[in-house]
Amino acid sequence: MYLLQFRDQSEKDLTRKLKEREYTEKEIERLRAYEYVNDEDLADELFEAYRRRAQYGDAYIHQKLKLKGLATEKHLQLEEEIEMAAALLQKKWGMSPKLRIDFKKSASFLLRRGFSHDAVMTVMHEMDFEETEE
Repeated sequence: MYLLQFRDQSEKDLTRKLKEREYTEKEIERLRAYEYVNDEDLADELFEAYRRRAQYGDAYIHQKLKLKGLATEKHLQLEEEIEMAAALLQKKWGMSPKLRIDFKKSASFLLRRGFSHDAVMTVMHEMDFEETEE
């Protein structure tokens, strides 16, 4: 119960931590029966939290959930990803003006954040890149 006081735990994390403390499978099963562990709700909550942050694409969010042993049927819509990617790139350009002249680095930044290729290419073609003479 102590582990659940501060934040919700996925079944995978909770089982690992309880086994480290030498709890039996029967005790872990009891937590499931009392619904102290609900991976579906936790996955939906985490998905929505990442969505509200508006800094990551669908692939990144689902990878993070998978690492925690969670899965959800929710997905970001392409339009939503495009909007989030554009806002994030504008913010990044404000902090790093050099990115504004480098199409490849800007696209890579968005792809590393888990935005889909379609969303990244749409945003990149909508943005104004400064021409440089080399």
